[in-house]
Amino acid sequence: MGQADADRDADVRRADAMTEHASAGGALAAPDGEGAVPTHAERAASDPSTSKRRATRALLEVIDRDGHVRQVWPIHAWPARIGRALDNDVVLTDPHVAPHHFSLDLDDDGKLTLATGDTINGVSVGLQRHPAGSRSVIAHNAAAIDFGAGRSRLRLRLADAPLSPELPLAGVAVHNLRILPSLAIGLVLLAGIAFNSYLDSDPDTFSRVAGNTLLAGLSGAAIWCGAWALLSKTITRQSHFGWHLRVFMLAGLTLLALAAIPGLLAFSLSWPWLTDFSFVATYAVGATALYFHLLAVEPARPRLLRAVVATGAVVGIALTLWFNLQRTSRIGEELYMSHLFPPKLRLARPLATDRFISELAPLRALLDKKAKEAPSAEELGAPPPAGRGEDDDE
Repeated sequence: MGQADADRDADVRRADAMTEHASAGGALAAPDGEGAVPTHAERAASDPSTSKRRATRALLEVIDRDGHVRQVWPIHAWPARIGRALDNDVVLTDPHVAPHHFSLDLDDDGKLTLATGDTINGVSVGLQRHPAGSRSVIAHNAAAIDFGAGRSRLRLRLADAPLSPELPLAGVAVHNLRILPSLAIGLVLLAGIAFNSYLDSDPDTFSRVAGNTLLAGLSGAAIWCGAWALLSKTITRQSHFGWHLRVFMLAGLTLLALAAIPGLLAFSLSWPWLTDFSFVATYAVGATALYFHLLAVEPARPRLLRAVVATGAVVGIALTLWFNLQRTSRIGEELYMSHLFPPKLRLARPLATDRFISELAPLRALLDKKAKEAPSAEELGAPPPAGRGEDDDE
């Protein structure tokens, strides 16, 4: 018994020594003296198939609606199978993805091929849709390739794809560069509002009118920008309040300029059409401001946002032209130019008296024709005929 216990203790010490040697990175000695037993790390390093699979050939990223990466799968070998089944290389939990939705492969010539599996939704690459059972070559000249499978947005980055340069962090200096222009724009906007209040009010009531106008402007800016910031926070999880405030101030400053510059140019150059159609520029400014507000809410679809705001601006301009035509029989907004400035600002040459009278000749014929027409009851101010209101109600 004593000899057996001694032999067992010797075996335990030998096993402990071998374990410590292996944990230190060494090789285990074979018990029969045939040579060292390689460790798991040494076997993995010496196996060419294992090292080949461990090399990252590509990255497949899941992109959310804001364009941010939410999940990444490294691809170590081709082909890479993507689907909802657990035996895929990339497993998606989207219920609109088939069990074996599609696979990607890179041949010896470096061509990326897409093989669509048994799916009813297919796979989209950019604007092109690949139905079930199709096999096609995908061009990969860009830094990344965007795929669509079900409701999942995927982005493939190959190992040899070019990388974009590193973006700098927004430090204190950059933050100050954003604050100072915004503060300057805000001060200029407040000064413009105060100046308009001075022109539109009497000296005795200027302070009260200016205070009410500034208070209304600040309250409107806070409510407007706060609503957009809340919408941005709800959708993108970032408020972007500073962005919305800058858009609001730039739009307000531009509208103040549009309220004065077209009238001044029309008076100086004798171009009345500038004030007739100044609403076109107003619609353009409003559509531009709306686009930049929406861009903070939906940054991943700038092309769609541009199309939406452009369509809205065109529809608004068309409706305004139609309303002007119905109201005044002219598509312009003003019947006459009502902006008067100091004569020194007049750059256009004055018309000679004879030319001025000759250009009024067509107007005289139109007025004579209008004078011969019998005035309507509405123009005379007479009440409508009896029973007309009842007929209209019926």
